[in-house]
Amino acid sequence: MDDDTRLQSLLVDLVTNSHRFTRLASSFGSEDHPRPWVRALALLDDHGELRISEFARIDRCSQPSATALLQKLADRGYVARRPDPDDARAVRVSITDPGRNWLTVARGEIAGALAPHFADLEPEQLERLAQGLSELRSIVKSSARA
Repeated sequence: MDDDTRLQSLLVDLVTNSHRFTRLASSFGSEDHPRPWVRALALLDDHGELRISEFARIDRCSQPSATALLQKLADRGYVARRPDPDDARAVRVSITDPGRNWLTVARGEIAGALAPHFADLEPEQLERLAQGLSELRSIVKSSARA
């Protein structure tokens, strides 16, 4: 198998297993921490302040759906809304400190539910996972900047 074929196969496995892991993790959501809220707040935490239209594009949802979701989060104080200084018709949104706190709790809840699935891992396996994740995070961050 040549290097290009090996890389493509590895990337297919990575995407496939990432989706499986995401489905498993999202199955542990609760009524207190709905999955769409976690996704929206995580997106704002990652990208910073966005126009609602840009949020919708990144989240791959319609602008009306994004507006409704972000309004629910704003009503609870998790998202701040402000007029776009460059376009009076547009609104910009950003995560607030209470939103970050809520997201941290939600992520902790998911991690706690996932932990039993990894309880039998040896310390060496955990270290390899941590190293691989760190490397993947670096690659993704540098690709996002390109």
